[in-house]
Amino acid sequence: ALFMEKTQARTTSSLGMFDLLKGVGMLTIVFAHTAESYSMGTTTAITPFTFYLFAYCESLMAAFYIASGYGFRKRSIGKCIDQQVKTLLKPYIYTGLATTFFHFLIHYLTFGSVENAAAETFKVFGGFALGLPHTAVYAGQTFFSCGPMWYLLSLMIAWILLDVILNIFPERYIPWAVLGTMLLGWGICITWEVPFCIGQGMVTVPSLYAGCLAKKHKIFDKPLSWKLKLGMIASALAVAGLGLATQSTDCVSMAEWTCGPVSILLDVMAGLGILSLLLFFQRHVDNFIIHGVQAIGRRSLYIFCVHTVELTAIPWYLMVAKFA
Repeated sequence: ALFMEKTQARTTSSLGMFDLLKGVGMLTIVFAHTAESYSMGTTTAITPFTFYLFAYCESLMAAFYIASGYGFRKRSIGKCIDQQVKTLLKPYIYTGLATTFFHFLIHYLTFGSVENAAAETFKVFGGFALGLPHTAVYAGQTFFSCGPMWYLLSLMIAWILLDVILNIFPERYIPWAVLGTMLLGWGICITWEVPFCIGQGMVTVPSLYAGCLAKKHKIFDKPLSWKLKLGMIASALAVAGLGLATQSTDCVSMAEWTCGPVSILLDVMAGLGILSLLLFFQRHVDNFIIHGVQAIGRRSLYIFCVHTVELTAIPWYLMVAKFA
């Protein structure tokens, strides 16, 4: 899985080839979540830079999935599920428990009420137990989202679904099965808040499959064809153009896409371009900044989990209200 590589020196193997991507991604995610909080629900704090940052965040997320798909290996469905439970579900559970504990402790120390802390922490725990990508109401009870950890759940679901597709369908039908899974996931996302990020996992299967194809055809081991380059550039321009035209951006966790399935596929293609660009920098630029970002990338799972705890457990809205 994308976040599970161990710390090691720069390498040309697939184990370390995406460290720069992961480092840039972690920095972008933390900055984007902070900028989102300090916008105070208005557009006055959104600059052109932050607008394009959010516009391309989904393409960056697609790049994450593509990189993960690059390391995908077909195996029995049972072995795939066992692998995903060990590598992705365990960190999710540990982070959920840590977030719940620190949320209760910090809110009690901040506000001095056990009842209030317990009530709010129950919403946090419920969000993790249900795997909610965003705040939702179930049986009249509000539950908060599981924060950034929705990504691990969606990645786990996508890996299992792609393995099922590769095991069941003949090779010539696999692309159609992938597209059908994406369309079904998109339909689910816009009609019902399905728990455990099932819908989000389904719409990201094309990104994983794109990573598999990139590995199969050795796309990152040779110069890109001009057709592929034009496709990446056109997709990136289309993502920005649609964002400007609609004054909104795609968001997998919120199940929002400006042009539905078209936007999902554009994000995949633009994500492939982002991944190619970062790989180019990693191979041709060698300085302390690149090394520093790569170091962050190699520790991305730990940063990701810690970011989830601090983002959800600490009442940052008090800081926002004071300093925005």
